[in-house]
Amino acid sequence: MMERVSVEEADLAIRGLHRSDTEGQVGALLRHEVSVRGTHSGEREFCALVSLSKSLRLALILWVGLSFVVIHYFDAGQVGDSMQSKDGNVSISAGSHPAMVLGIAIAIALFIFLMVKKPDAAFGEIPTRKRRIFAFAIDFWFSMMALSSVGALVPLAFEAVRTGHFAWHFQRNYSASTDGITALFSLLFMALLFLHFAFPLTRGRQTVGCFVTRVRVMPPFGVEGWFMVRSAVVRTFWEFLAYAPC
Repeated sequence: MMERVSVEEADLAIRGLHRSDTEGQVGALLRHEVSVRGTHSGEREFCALVSLSKSLRLALILWVGLSFVVIHYFDAGQVGDSMQSKDGNVSISAGSHPAMVLGIAIAIALFIFLMVKKPDAAFGEIPTRKRRIFAFAIDFWFSMMALSSVGALVPLAFEAVRTGHFAWHFQRNYSASTDGITALFSLLFMALLFLHFAFPLTRGRQTVGCFVTRVRVMPPFGVEGWFMVRSAVVRTFWEFLAYAPC
């Protein structure tokens, strides 16, 4: 009787061992499948991010290129506003174009998308000076065109209220009571131009020019993170001194 029970127990133990091996193999297969799925999911996310970056970079390049075409094709003339005074002579002018205003709406959307998008990975090579100057030139043109087109709407609106009709361009050789307010807005838009360079650094993002030229400015303490506001402002100030034409 004791021998029979031992055989049954041994049989049950063997069956349990086989069942355990089977469950272990199934578990291993499931873990492998989950691992493969995770790898494939990561690859798909990476490919989608690369495709998104390429599309955004192409859209920004097209915007910069088409801005030259719009100015010459539509004969926009002056884009922005100007106030000059010399030897008692005053010259005040401002101008914009509907196509430029539409382009600004697209530029703002692209800029916001660039600020919320995950930045590109840090590049191993140090960019050349020509590449950094090219990035600065793109940033300066992008911000100047965007802010000038929008900023010109302020004096154009004041002039329309003063004269009773709206025009996309005006020029006069005398001053008006609204010129002081226009000058304050001009200073505001100049500050916004400066922030176009500094703000992305405080968010750990690339500027338009850096994104197009594949340049990434990294904080001094590592490849991740962002600049403090003071550090971003100081760096942008020295960047203007280094790259802005004298």
